[in-house]
Amino acid sequence: MTSGFTVVVPVFNEEDRFGEFGPVLADWAAAGDDRRVLFVDDGSSDATADLVEKLFAERSDGRVSLLRRPHRGKGAAVAAGLAAADTPWAGFCDLDLSTPLPHLERILDTARRAGGLAIGSRDLPGSRLLRPESHVREFLGRAYNRLLQALLTPGISDTQCGAKVASREVWQGLLDQCHEPGLAWDAELIAMARALGERVHEVPVDWSHDERTRVRVGRDGLAMVAATPRIWRNARRAARTAAAVAAAAPATANPGAAVAEAGEVFDEENAERLMEADAEHWWFRSKAAFVASSMRRFASPRGEGWLVDIGAGSGGVTARLGWPRDRTLVVEGSGPLVHRARHRHGLAAAQALVHPLPVATGAASVACFLDVLEHLDDPGAALRDARRALRPGGLLVVTVPAHRWLWSEADELLGHVCRYTRGTLRREVLAAGFAPCLLSHVFSWLVAPVWLTRRFGRGGASSLGLDRSSPLLDGLALVLTTAERVVFRRVPLPFGTSILCVATPDSSSGSGHLEEGDEVERPLEDGTDRSRVEAGSALP
Repeated sequence: MTSGFTVVVPVFNEEDRFGEFGPVLADWAAAGDDRRVLFVDDGSSDATADLVEKLFAERSDGRVSLLRRPHRGKGAAVAAGLAAADTPWAGFCDLDLSTPLPHLERILDTARRAGGLAIGSRDLPGSRLLRPESHVREFLGRAYNRLLQALLTPGISDTQCGAKVASREVWQGLLDQCHEPGLAWDAELIAMARALGERVHEVPVDWSHDERTRVRVGRDGLAMVAATPRIWRNARRAARTAAAVAAAAPATANPGAAVAEAGEVFDEENAERLMEADAEHWWFRSKAAFVASSMRRFASPRGEGWLVDIGAGSGGVTARLGWPRDRTLVVEGSGPLVHRARHRHGLAAAQALVHPLPVATGAASVACFLDVLEHLDDPGAALRDARRALRPGGLLVVTVPAHRWLWSEADELLGHVCRYTRGTLRREVLAAGFAPCLLSHVFSWLVAPVWLTRRFGRGGASSLGLDRSSPLLDGLALVLTTAERVVFRRVPLPFGTSILCVATPDSSSGSGHLEEGDEVERPLEDGTDRSRVEAGSALP
């Protein structure tokens, strides 16, 4: 069995809901190859376990099973079920299917593509809240998540969605490190994954709140907050142990370390520096948060069509934008970066120049140039090509470095041609046939430190700032980025180290050959050199 998948479903006093959702889970298991559903009864005092056994007796295919345990809490029940699963892949979800089963399969697909731990998220551009929580629950949930981001899980927008998938090998490495028996187990799981160097991939999902939930805002919420210091200590201990083990292990070659082709912006040294930074560094996480927030505001919430990230580097920011991975394409000229995007982040990736763009006309719902245009002598040509690739109603998202007076050796190291003003970026976008709907500076809080660093710092690679990171900086960046996202939704910021522009194709100047609502399953143009494409199963 190479593709078997077990879904663990914890249950506790679910007599009133099991008859509604239990058969749905059993039918789902019966409908696919090598699917299993393992119900873990957390010491129910009602007839829940009897109902599971009755369902098990009715199904003779062996796809449904029951694990009985004394009452300890949801986290302990889930951990026991995952430890008992004997399939190559396992995950868990709530009985009420707040995350629909097709979206649980989407999470499974991401885990298979990218490895690591794949988790559902309700707070991404491709997510939809079909039935939201009350305002009080939503506010408290967001406050708890901000606490976790500051202390435990920087860059993870939703730890509590309740649907997570990984391989058996990943679970074996994580379960022994997680000790919280209750609802804080989800947060502990992600914190431990990060501490142990395991990749965590957020996946956009549809989500529905069930008013019959047994999670109590007061008592359970306080218990989760109280667990945070324990988790922090355990995660630090695990990280130190992992670092010691890694230091003692022999070095291995980087499979993606190949020299970039002549004429590309990122040579081997720059590519390696970017690969090490763009997945975890606070600046890249903040940039992804700005872009994802803007996409959530202007793009279709369904995540329909393709997101094409042009000049995306190794895909660390792309993977954080919250678009379904099976509808996301990285276009990048550097071979090592393409390799990293595919094998570290599970993204479809094509090695190609930003212009001409090897994307079929009308294939993209979103086209991104994130810190790319400043490298180009003729950015208009690349923008016009992106407009051709966008479908009607599509979205262009651009970030560029701001303020010409911030020019320094760092720009030369990165191969910049210029730094932009809002006026020059607006003119480029308008000339390419787009209508801006958002144009604002971001990273306003970085202007002073960047100016000081670049004028009085040591110079060289250190002027890029990628060597500056700490838990304090992570937390400060989270707070300031959140504040800026609130502000520029209402009024453009007048200064900042970057400029963010969101635009739509100007319908008056014509576009591709598609009509609104048409689907394009093949994002790459016919005739694209397939030998230069590394992609997941989504690409033909």
